[in-house]
Amino acid sequence: MTHMTAEDENELHRLCDMLREVHHTLDAGSPLREAVTKAGFGLSLAFMQGHRSKIEELTLGVGRPLDEAQRQHLRMLGIDPDGE
Repeated sequence: MTHMTAEDENELHRLCDMLREVHHTLDAGSPLREAVTKAGFGLSLAFMQGHRSKIEELTLGVGRPLDEAQRQHLRMLGIDPDGE
């Protein structure tokens, strides 16, 4: 198991604090609360396993158009990158 740096730990606490704030704004019976809770656990596991840099890389790519290599990879998986 990979160990987190102090910087990783601080960032994880910062993000989980924000998720906790969102959680508290949701109605008690809201299914969104479950999603926020599980997101926090998933984020914690990813950080503990040393995947912070991958998470940062993924968040930078959100909303960007796919490059041709990514489009080809999706096609190989049977996914039409131009489909809905």
